[in-house]
Amino acid sequence: MKYTPRQLSYAQYLLRRMGFQTPKDIDQYLQQLLLSKGRYHFNPKAKNPFKAWQFSAKAGVDALVAELELKKAPAKIPLLRHQLSHFTATQLARYNFCPAAFSISHTFETVLEAGDGLIAMGEQLHESLRLSRQKQKSGATTDPFYRRAWQNPAIAKILRAETVYTGHGADAPLFSNEKTGFVGSPDYIFQDREGVYFVVEEKFIQYRDPMNPSATKLNKEEWAGTLATKNRERQQEWAQIPFYFFKNHLIQVLTYLANICDYPLQYGYLVYWLYDFKDGEAYVYKAGVKKLSLEPKNLALYQLYLDRFQQFLRQGAESFDAEKVNVKKCAACSQSPYCMHKTRRLDEVHYPYRKEDIKLYPAEFPASLRQAY
Repeated sequence: MKYTPRQLSYAQYLLRRMGFQTPKDIDQYLQQLLLSKGRYHFNPKAKNPFKAWQFSAKAGVDALVAELELKKAPAKIPLLRHQLSHFTATQLARYNFCPAAFSISHTFETVLEAGDGLIAMGEQLHESLRLSRQKQKSGATTDPFYRRAWQNPAIAKILRAETVYTGHGADAPLFSNEKTGFVGSPDYIFQDREGVYFVVEEKFIQYRDPMNPSATKLNKEEWAGTLATKNRERQQEWAQIPFYFFKNHLIQVLTYLANICDYPLQYGYLVYWLYDFKDGEAYVYKAGVKKLSLEPKNLALYQLYLDRFQQFLRQGAESFDAEKVNVKKCAACSQSPYCMHKTRRLDEVHYPYRKEDIKLYPAEFPASLRQAY
């Protein structure tokens, strides 16, 4: 799972042109871009079963080429026409994730996205309305995931609760709070068997399923007679996968709890669905749940970032700590093609995002590629 030597040399050149300065940042960015864009493609003509599935990194290089073309003419990037009159939980979460990403998403009519394949897949899985099937009984479904999901007490509670609101789809009604300036819609609101209302936000995250080795590895183990032992090891690893719940997602749930007044919400769940691919199809294989309430610590966290967010909007600028840039996150960010802060060259971020910050830098074209490109 890697770039060809020529792809790697060209991709490194493109990132230097876009402002990346260190080999470490370039290497980490390209590794993540490979995970976000690369895919295994089935080769029906392959006679050797080990070569039936071939990994392609071409989409990652193509994404960098498109980004370079975009940044050649930043003046042509269309601007959004509307101004923010309310704030949403998604906006506050995105600001917490990265103020530059927030600023870009509310400045430009973005048409290029990094990691767009994963984003589209997440949206497709999201629209499967997995939690709205709560009327299913654990013994009434043949889906092996559901049989495992019911073993999680929080998931089982959600599946037994009554759905009172589903925020999926363009026609879903929005909640508003004129006092705080909030508007938005969570994924779900449920009422449990005790009559208590709670909110649920779900996220789909691609994470390697240790029970799903590559076809090549599986065939080799089967031929070597070690498959049963390896499967037991993978099952143990599968059970130990830790869940780390990201702060921006926690803030999103807290925002709903703090601002939705139509239902007396007492708590919320943040649900992570881990998914992987098999034979080109995505499947969910594990769930993680975090319960949240507006206890003093959580309320203080929400208020801290709301205050910072509102100050950023009022002042139109804030300092940016380039040392905290995580280029792996940048490579998977949907706003990455427009971003210059990922290069660590800027120590301030503006709202709206400044077109004058978007530029290219001189870089020597690799001599080994002069005949090919």
